[in-house]
Amino acid sequence: KEQPANKSPEVPSSVTSFDLSSFQLEQGVLEIRYPLALDLWDKSGALWKSVQRKWTDLKLTLADPMKTQFQTGKSALKVEIELASITSINPERSLEEFSAMAKDFFAMTTQYLQLSLFKRVGLRLVYFKEFKDKKDASAAFFALRLVNLPDGKKFEIDDQPIDPQYILRWESDKKGVLVQCRVETRKTEFDPPPNLESLMKPIHQEKSGIVFDVDYYTVSAVEPGQIDMSQWVKHALHVISRDSRYIFGD
Repeated sequence: KEQPANKSPEVPSSVTSFDLSSFQLEQGVLEIRYPLALDLWDKSGALWKSVQRKWTDLKLTLADPMKTQFQTGKSALKVEIELASITSINPERSLEEFSAMAKDFFAMTTQYLQLSLFKRVGLRLVYFKEFKDKKDASAAFFALRLVNLPDGKKFEIDDQPIDPQYILRWESDKKGVLVQCRVETRKTEFDPPPNLESLMKPIHQEKSGIVFDVDYYTVSAVEPGQIDMSQWVKHALHVISRDSRYIFGD
């Protein structure tokens, strides 16, 4: 006997049309990977002194022989034995500043660690769009038609799938991209200690939405002199903004 088809999830009026511009850019990460940099143990102090002269508010957040990380404003600068990265929170209003900082930071890293090759250069951007609840977020996700929603009862369950996600990777001989689109629910639970209850309020929040997470990177190795980091970020942003239409429609 043929099973009845599930009703398509009702699409909220707020998602009849949306694109990347309706999302908030929550995090930007620019990372370089390189062959084993043994100079890290000898030159780490000199490198960070040079970085501190550039950004005087530098604060140490992690110190380890294989990994060191400092914070300046909303950005974290990290150097490891085989990679270095800059991570910025909510960089949307200061992407030019993010690019300029990355250019200077990686130039210093290249100089002090005597790097002659980048095995990989990658820009990862994480966007978020909030909806009223998980139901609306899931309905919006399925409205994108990235996946085929099965009809009828599956695994003895009538309800629609929850926390759907879509993941694809493309690679050529020079460049690659990993695209992830998913529904995510975030919970914040905080109860102040008894002695601070009069000064602080408890926080119990739940936020649901769609995450668009894209990592655009080089596949073939490049020499540091062959790449202008700020221009590469500008190019990557252009490609991501242009081709996100594949996800959200024209």
